[in-house]
Amino acid sequence: MSHPADHSLKRDTLDTKDLVLLVLAAVAPMGIVVSLTTLSIALGTGAGTPGTYIVAALIFSVFAVGYLKMSQRITNAGAFYAYISAGFGERAGRIAAWLAVMTYNAITIGTFGSLSFFSSLVLKELTGIDIGWQWFGVLWLAATLVLGYRDVGASAKVLAIALLLEVISLFAFDLAVLWDKGFHGFSLEVFNPSLVLGSGAGLSLILGLGSFIGFEATVIYGEEARDARRTVSRATYIAIALIAVFYLTTTWAMVSAVGVEQAKATAAGDPASFLFIINTQYVGTLATQIMQVLVITSLFAGFLALHMSAARYHFSLARSGILPAWMGKTHPKYHSPFNGTVVQLALVAGVTLCFVAAGQHPYLQMGVALFGMGVLGIVLLQCLTSFAVFRYFSRERLGESLWSTAVAPLLGGVSMLVAFLLMIDNYAVMTGSDQWWVNHLPLVFLLAPVLGLIGSVAVSQAQIAQP
Repeated sequence: MSHPADHSLKRDTLDTKDLVLLVLAAVAPMGIVVSLTTLSIALGTGAGTPGTYIVAALIFSVFAVGYLKMSQRITNAGAFYAYISAGFGERAGRIAAWLAVMTYNAITIGTFGSLSFFSSLVLKELTGIDIGWQWFGVLWLAATLVLGYRDVGASAKVLAIALLLEVISLFAFDLAVLWDKGFHGFSLEVFNPSLVLGSGAGLSLILGLGSFIGFEATVIYGEEARDARRTVSRATYIAIALIAVFYLTTTWAMVSAVGVEQAKATAAGDPASFLFIINTQYVGTLATQIMQVLVITSLFAGFLALHMSAARYHFSLARSGILPAWMGKTHPKYHSPFNGTVVQLALVAGVTLCFVAAGQHPYLQMGVALFGMGVLGIVLLQCLTSFAVFRYFSRERLGESLWSTAVAPLLGGVSMLVAFLLMIDNYAVMTGSDQWWVNHLPLVFLLAPVLGLIGSVAVSQAQIAQP
């Protein structure tokens, strides 16, 4: 399907390397290690956490088979919406579209709250200067607006630099532990099924799946990729493999640093500082100070990448008539979805002000709750997409393999459904809040069917009114 110039994203901008970097930056490895993996060790399976990443990688690899097969038929910046529409019809697609808008905005706003808070905290700890997190929020909004104004290639370069520094810092820690403990110090017990699938497995699986959130964005950038059919598939599988290896290696080093038997109790003593404490022990104080700064660059890289995904959903849905048409126009020079960018950042500011007015903490309450809500929504979208892919190809297989069009989508859908139910059961644990309204934020998703139905009725009436 072709679109007018001002409704088209810039073509042939991203190669496989760019897509992988965008995905890995969205995953925000340093931020995830500090905020999620330490909680998995402390509250989940403990020493079995490294093995959890193998399980999560297998689930997403199976999901990706049908997801990528569908991307070869349909290239659209609103991937979930487009695929669910193709499988279940426009009405279901409109519901999925609103769910996707809520989901990507929730996870982006949650990341923004964490970014702003940790920016203020790290500055105070390193320099003694106390600047309110709100001022850092304004700074990050302005920086994202400038990068969103330019084409996606400019943002990819910024993300690549931040990602490189994070990886160097964390691998320095991994190597330091290996140097001290030796290979024999990295026990294979961390892959023992009795640990990986034992007490706390549900929570660790949730946190493990949350650590991969962002890999699905390769398809969202299909319109801007060179040779999208091959580039998107390669980038997706490379990203899943790199994410799995990265988190497996780092969590294995974290467990090995304190010992398999002591890992859970040690991490539970101070989850937020667990990595910093053992990094200081094995690498040094200066390295830990650098790591603290890199937590900020990691969170900003994640915020920027998630924001770009949300902005592209606004753009795609406006172009499809679900959101106002002016949001579906691109910048005349850079062909970036600038109107979608402005709307998304306005939502970030507006929702943040609401949480502030309610007296909620930007990280512990707003950040964690909205990030968890976003992960929940994405897993639900992935579940629905898997079943939509199965239904689509049951009508139009056209010589495609049974594995990629039926078996893998069904396995992926069932796996995602199980994960979704586990997340619902453990959502209050994820938020760490005793506030009723915080623990029931996912109820907002119930608005998606209502808005989808209203949109369908509006479109039908508009079509009837046409001569």
